[in-house]
Amino acid sequence: MENETYLEHIFVNFTQRKITIVDDEGYDEVIQYRFDDEGAEGFHETITSFKKNVPDELITYSAP
Repeated sequence: MENETYLEHIFVNFTQRKITIVDDEGYDEVIQYRFDDEGAEGFHETITSFKKNVPDELITYSAP
């Protein structure tokens, strides 16, 4: 039997174009997008995918 890891929460920071994904074991992965056209497009596509596929209560948006 495999150990499965589950999504615990996603933190989206708009001003830094940074996404932090936290799993149920407490590990996190940080994705930092560049401040250019390609980074903006990737960031937008990722956020759009989250909105379609992840329950709202698992996502925190911030713009500090």
